[in-house]
Amino acid sequence: MPTHDDPDTRATAPQGPPPRRTQAERRAHAEAALIAAAARLIAEHGSTGVTLARVGEEAGFSRGLATHYFGSKAALLARLQEEALAEAMAAAAPERSGAGAAEELCRFARGVLEGVRHPTDLGRAFVVLGAEALAGTSELTPAVAELDARTRGWVADVVGQGLADGELRAGAGAGVEVGAGVGPGAGVDAGAFAFAFVGLLKGLVVQAAAAPEAFDVATATVEAERWIRLALGAA
Repeated sequence: MPTHDDPDTRATAPQGPPPRRTQAERRAHAEAALIAAAARLIAEHGSTGVTLARVGEEAGFSRGLATHYFGSKAALLARLQEEALAEAMAAAAPERSGAGAAEELCRFARGVLEGVRHPTDLGRAFVVLGAEALAGTSELTPAVAELDARTRGWVADVVGQGLADGELRAGAGAGVEVGAGVGPGAGVDAGAFAFAFVGLLKGLVVQAAAAPEAFDVATATVEAERWIRLALGAA
């Protein structure tokens, strides 16, 4: 007589139906699929011709589902940008390593530029939306500016921790003559550095998108890290 531990009995025992997903789980799954579909469309065609109905079809849902969940195209694109920034931050700086400000920021730069080498649909869409905002052709220009500000805030926090730990030396701050605060030992202003840091990486990413065949990721990474260490006065 077979027992409950008999492998043949276990293998043939009827399995119950899989547990039903909760409404929140179903919504999260649908939203993720819609965002992924929007990213694919924008990466290939830009955002201008993308409609909520087209996003719904691309995701394999009804034409009206994207409108039901996001309400407007602007809201969907803003959410896409949030997801793209989260992806970039997770890839580039998933957690503070304790290696110091210069290494944290070099690590972030490496992650961003590695994304150029192996772009995801979300990352490509993020670059396209940023370029459209830069050209003034996107309704998301304020959202792009807000995300830039948040990234600068993160950078300034990293530099601020380096200053608090004594790894870096504070600069003279506002009013310093242009060029006077460059080079090892010159000190660093966290806010000013954050502006330059974000500008550097955005500029490199845009160049890579505009002329990928001419963009050398390895060289750009080396030079970006060299600038970061020089600007921070780090070895």
